[in-house]
This record gives sequence, C-alpha cells and structure tokens, in this order.
Amino acid sequence: MSIEKPAIIGGEPVSKHWIPIAKPIIGDEEKQAVMEALEKGALASGEFIEKFEKEFARYIGVKHAIATSCGTDALFISYLSLDLTFNKKILTTPLTFIATASAAICTGAIPIFADVEEDANISPEEISKVLEKEHINGICVVHMYGKPCRMEKILSMAREYNIPVIEDASHAHGAEYKGKKVGNLGDIAAFSLYPAKIIAAGGWGGVIVTNNDELAETARLIALQGELREVRGTKTAYEFVRIGYNMRMSNIEAAVAYYQLRKLNKFIEIRRKYARILTEMLEDVPGIKTPTDPAYGKHVYYLYVITIDEKKIGWSRDEFVEALRKENIDARRGYHKPLHQQELFLKINDPRVNYFAKIVKYPEYSKLSYPTAEKLSKTSVWLPCHPALTEKDVENIGKAIRKLISWKTGKKL
Repeated sequence: MSIEKPAIIGGEPVSKHWIPIAKPIIGDEEKQAVMEALEKGALASGEFIEKFEKEFARYIGVKHAIATSCGTDALFISYLSLDLTFNKKILTTPLTFIATASAAICTGAIPIFADVEEDANISPEEISKVLEKEHINGICVVHMYGKPCRMEKILSMAREYNIPVIEDASHAHGAEYKGKKVGNLGDIAAFSLYPAKIIAAGGWGGVIVTNNDELAETARLIALQGELREVRGTKTAYEFVRIGYNMRMSNIEAAVAYYQLRKLNKFIEIRRKYARILTEMLEDVPGIKTPTDPAYGKHVYYLYVITIDEKKIGWSRDEFVEALRKENIDARRGYHKPLHQQELFLKINDPRVNYFAKIVKYPEYSKLSYPTAEKLSKTSVWLPCHPALTEKDVENIGKAIRKLISWKTGKKL
C-alpha cells in the first residue's frame, strides 16, 4: 500500500476545510439574551451579571463568584485581595501564559518558578524544593490544558507553610479533583472567558471564585473602583473606601456567559469524547505521547496536547506543526518559550521594560533552568479538541498525524 504524500510537499490535504484550534459555539439563547440587554439599554450593568455570578458559584460549589473584565484581571485582583504585593513572592509555573506571572508583577510581587511534570502541570515535588530554600508568600497553580494539578500535596504544603493557594483555572472550567470542581480547592481562583476557552463571554470576560467572605468583598471592591455601593448597596453610592479599578464584566458579556454556562457540561462531554477518539488513533504511533485522564479527577481537554520524539517521527516539532497546518489542521507550538526565557524576564530589572524594577529587585532569570518545562516547550503540539468540530474533523486530525509520520518513516501506520 502506497504512502500518501504530505500536503506541504504537494500532496492533497487530509481535510478539505480548515479545522480551527478553537471556535465558540454561540446559540440562539445567547443571541436573544444580548438583544434583550440591548433593548433594555442595560449594556454595562444589569441582571445578567448577577444571574451569571450566582450560577457560576453554584456550579463550582463555592459561596462567591465575581465577574471581571478578563482572566488576567481576575488573577490580578486575586493577588491583590491576598495582599501579594510589593516584594512578596508568588510561586508558579514557568510553562504558562504570561498573565499568570505578569499579573503578579503588576501588583509589585515577584514571580518565583518551580518546574513542571511531564503532563505540564506544576510539580508538587519541585514546589517542595523551592519552599525549603525560599520564603514564599503565595502559590499559584495552573491546571494546564484542562487537567487538574495534583492538589493534595500542594494544599498540604500550603497549610504547613501558611501560604494561600491561587488557582489559575483559565483552561479548566468543569475539571474535577477527587470529586470537587477546580476553583473550589485553593483560597481563591481565576477563570478566563476568552472566546477560545471552554466557555465564552460576549467579549473577553473572567471570573473570580472563593469561599472566603473577606476575600470576596475585597475582590469585588478592587474590581469595581473601590466603591462601597458594590458591597453595601445603593445608599453608599459614590463612597470609596479603597483603591480600585474598572475591571467589571458588562451585562452584554454576562448575557452570553450565562447561557454558555448552561451548556458547559455538554461541551465537556464532547471534548472528552473527541479526546478518546484521538487517543485511540494515536496511542500506538511511535514517537507520539498522548495526554491521559488522571485517576484522581476529570480532564476537560481545553486542548489536546501531544508530545513528540523528533527522532522517532522524522520531523522537527516546528516542521511537524507547519506540515499539519498544510493538512488544514490548526496545530500550534503552544508555549514554545518558557517564561524564564522570555525577553521580559531576561530584562526584568530594567525599568524601561518593567517600571516596577525601580522599587523591586527580581531574580536573574537568565541563570535559572527548569528542564522539564524547557523540554516540553520544544516537544509539545497543541491540537483542536472542541465541540464545534465534527467526529470526521477529529478523525482527520488523527489521520493527518499518522500520514505525516508514515511519510517520514517509510512505514504505513
């Protein structure tokens, strides 16, 4: 049997149409809710914000949810609410989106990194090593790609050292750890509702969740200009009790988010189904390591992320991604440069790059190494795995990967 020629060298692409890495599904309910808000003139404030916050808190299993303008702001407010400010040290992962660390920098805090595990989640063992030698003021875990971190040991260490835990759950709406929803594990959590995420708001959007009454009140004040009205009612309008920002979600965004939330379980079910299809198609392919469901919880597959062995598949990671894109698969390199190797962190003590450097001294990140994060940044490939796809699309992703490796190795897969 002949081996098909890759599209990158003139062959026919596996898929006849583009298969995007992400695409929100916006239904009639969301559209009607937005029109309702527009017709009422409730563009900024309105009932959908309160309804969304109430339902999101109920879904996660917490007492409080505060809707924000975006996930980055949700992190920023969470750090401030915990007083993780000037010269406080926040321990997190070097393999994440910039906001996990830049939000800390913007409060005056100092990001400290611990290496990750092979699944890209922060390693409890590496956290332990850092805690033994550094005074850490907060730990921010990131549930990467929708897979919950190994939280039991992390939470145990946090209690031992009396350190708050922040969950960056931007990838992990609906993920579970030992029967509890992600976001209901640490002291406070931040979610993103960017359109590429598991559920979307009508724009950017984010959410903070917590069971702590004091943190919730502080977070709401910070998000809403420090105005007492936001926690005490209209009788205290235009009374300002602390510095705050305008980081609130609009009613139009909340209208979309409210109805997206109602579909979240269905979205997760489809993502997990598609992940199973991909795993079945790829788990026997030499040089491909597929993601796994943890025994301790539920992976929601914000992305389906494989790691490759370049020697075994015959392609470099970047060439492989480009070849997949020519097959009409929107593959990505993902976080191809860990944070400690980013230009921002290499120049972080330069006030022209980071104005906080005028008053805060940061580590020399260029001298630091996190081997697993560095390896994963060079070997990971992000693949689409979302409910806007069809089963045929998902099968074509698997076929494209097998096709490309067959061509390079000369062995029909």
